[in-house]
Formats: sequence, structure tokens, C-alpha cells
Amino acid sequence: MRIKTTADDFCVEEVLHFTPAKKEMPFRLFLLEKEGWNTSDAIREAASRKKVPLGEIRSLGRKDRHARTVQFLSVPEKFDLACEGEGFSVRSAGYSLKQLEPAVLKGNRFSLVLRDMGDREAERAEIRLEQVSRRGFANYFDDQRFGNVGSKGEFFGEMLVKRRFDAALRKYFSFCHPEAPAYLKKRKALLAEKWGQWEEMEPLCTEPLLKKMLALLKKKGRDGVLACLRLIPAEEMGMYFSAYSSFLWNETLSRFLQGEDGELFPVELRTGQVYQYAGLPEELQRRLLSEPLHTVGPDMPPLPPDLERVFYRLLGERGVRLSKFRMKEISQAYFASFPRQCAVLPEEMEWKREEDALFPGKVALRLRFFLSRGSYATMLLKSVGRVQEPRT
Repeated sequence: MRIKTTADDFCVEEVLHFTPAKKEMPFRLFLLEKEGWNTSDAIREAASRKKVPLGEIRSLGRKDRHARTVQFLSVPEKFDLACEGEGFSVRSAGYSLKQLEPAVLKGNRFSLVLRDMGDREAERAEIRLEQVSRRGFANYFDDQRFGNVGSKGEFFGEMLVKRRFDAALRKYFSFCHPEAPAYLKKRKALLAEKWGQWEEMEPLCTEPLLKKMLALLKKKGRDGVLACLRLIPAEEMGMYFSAYSSFLWNETLSRFLQGEDGELFPVELRTGQVYQYAGLPEELQRRLLSEPLHTVGPDMPPLPPDLERVFYRLLGERGVRLSKFRMKEISQAYFASFPRQCAVLPEEMEWKREEDALFPGKVALRLRFFLSRGSYATMLLKSVGRVQEPRT
């Protein structure tokens, strides 16, 4: 099945736990509607047009640029973010007593079109949709969470937990997206090759932050490595920590399911295979839908004994200890443990089959559902069939 063929094939709308007030309050709410933009760039553009400091704007998460998305923003009452440009608009949505924070997001409502399917593939997808509507699906973090994973599945966050600071900084200097242009890959490969030869690296460092880090390294040598790591912006460092934490969560749940009775099948992620369920014993099904699994953190609560055994075996294989997740050396981010539902049941789920207007002779499925905060629609779809996404 093919998804996101057009922006209208993948529509996402945030749903809050409260209704924005109509009367004036300390903070204004706005709705950002966009397509062809990532959230950060659209917010930056609106802030620039309306002369609103970026630090005053709050959102509840990033939304895919290969989609039509509607999400809330908040600013102090004195600012006005309303504006529009090519591919985005920001309009007033009311008022709130406080700035937006993750707890106020109830979830997301999705309206999708799955395309380019033959009759048999569509039939299999409908069978799985019916199963997912009744049984739910394992609530894995999907590839959107792992955009900064390097080659060979290396995690920047894991390098830091292992206190491999020099190797981590070398990776930071040389990392580039797998689909980056050839010239950029070549420059980044040279940076990795010449690591430690600060003078030879200088003409290869064109990014302002890397230039600043290199100046520190030229002055202090490897004694400046930690100071360089502390220059990484807090939001970016938080993403590295989140990617590693999410990987460990996924692996723990997947390995646990493989040790239980049930009908499982593999799902390919950027970080490797995880196992999704098609059917589970009723008692285990109820447990997964009601009992959360905490993400990793130095202050995480004890896990149930069966999950705890899997988790600590995994940490041992990775060569890390739980106490090492208290990163006193890195001050701008931390590993915060939080409970995440092991399985999720989509709400308001409905679908219908139709002729595919974009792929003659093929079948399309038009699908609507609601997912609670933090769950991935793309993971639901990967539980239904083999998914083809557009290149980023």
C-alpha cells in the first residue's frame, strides 16, 4: 500500500482535553494548518512575519511535512501570530490560562487514503483493520523518532551514556542524513577521517556551531570535548536522548512479546525489526492495553518482574547500566522516565473501499480514526500491511 501520495491523503488534526476559551486570558491559542512544511520551519516563518520571539511560542509536537496537518500554538496574550503564506496559515483559536504543555493534548484525529492496492492486498488490509479495531496494536515508537540514528544503528545517546565523549563528538561532526547530497556526504566523511587534526578540519567546518566547537578544540584539544558537547542545543540533545530511550522501549516490548504465546509478525524499522501482534491470549491482551511500560531513566520505577528481566538483559547486551543514565556531564537534557501504554486501541475507526483515482485499476481504502497522545498512525498502518512512504 502507498501512503502520502498527496498531502490530502494524510490529514492530522490535534485534539485538546479542553475547549479554548472565547474571553481574553493570559495566553492566546492559534491553529497552524500546513502542508509541505515541517513544524519548526513553519513556526519560524510565522514568528518572523509577526515579529514574535521564537522562545514565546509553544507547540505540542512536530507534524509531518508530507501531510496536511492542523496543530495548536500558544503565545502570551500580547502577541498575534495570525498570518498566512504559501503552504501554511495561522488563525486565532481562542484563549487559555496557561501556555500549552504536553498533558493538554488528548490525541490526534487522522483521515488517510491508502492507495495502489490490488484486490487481494486490499482484502488482507481490511481483515487486519478489523482486527486492529478490536484488538489494538503494539504501541511502538516509529521511524519518525529515530531520524538521528547513524550507520550500523549507532545511537549518539548511547555513546554519551557509555561516556564515549570523544567518539560521540566525532560522530556529531560527521553525521549526515542517508539521503544527503553526495558532496555533503564526502565532506562529512572527511571530517571523520581527519578527526583530531584540527587545522585540517577547519576548511571542512562550514556550520556555525561546528566552527565554534572547532575553535574550542584548537584551544583545548581533547580537553575541550565536553565543553563542545554542552554547546549542542537543548532541544537537539533531547532528541538524541529520546531516540535512544525509544529504541530501548521498543526492544524491551518486542522481546517480551516474542517470549509469550500469540501470533506475531515482524515490522521493519530504521533501528531493526520489532514484532507486532495479530492475536494474543485474552489476559495478555488486556494487560498490554491497561499496563504501561516506563521508558528508561535513572529514576524509573521498578518494572513487573517478567518485563524487568527482559529490560536488564537488554541493557547488559548493550553494555550499559541504569545508573549511567544520570548524565551529570550533560546539563542541557536528561533521560526522563515516563509511562507509555504497551498497546493502543484506535477510537472512532472506520474505513471504506473505493476505486483508486490516482492509480487506474487499483483499489484505495479511505480510513479515519483517533489515536491517543504519543501513538503513531504509521505504526498502525505497518500493522495492517507493507507501507510505501515518500522519500523525505
